[in-house]
Amino acid sequence: MSDEKKQILVREGWFYAGEGESYLIGSRCGSCGYVSFPKRLICPACLRENTMEEIPLSRKGQIYSYTVQHIALPGFQAPYVVARVELPEGPKIYSLITGCKPVEGALEIGDEVELVIGKIKEDEKGNEVIGYLFRPVA
Repeated sequence: MSDEKKQILVREGWFYAGEGESYLIGSRCGSCGYVSFPKRLICPACLRENTMEEIPLSRKGQIYSYTVQHIALPGFQAPYVVARVELPEGPKIYSLITGCKPVEGALEIGDEVELVIGKIKEDEKGNEVIGYLFRPVA
């Protein structure tokens, strides 16, 4: 049995991280135009089936709200920053924030952030769990 650590995706189909630029994978309704993340099969706005088309979402967004977590979930180390990021297409998504100190005042509502794909935590076996994060744009 090998003790080699692996990289594991936090969730299949939520983001693309191959060659070129990484992006989140969303969907747009061909009927009403609603954009969602993660991608969906049925439009949550108009409830129509077979109208959702997979689309790449913008790599940049703005801080809609945020908080500093002082009590960690399993696999995470407190303190850390969690934010609701508003993308230009409309979705507001929850994300860990990297690239800033985990203290109140490190971010402001409306700050521009950009997508990064990287380690979000380690699982119980020490494997790196890879997911999407956002960081402040310098």
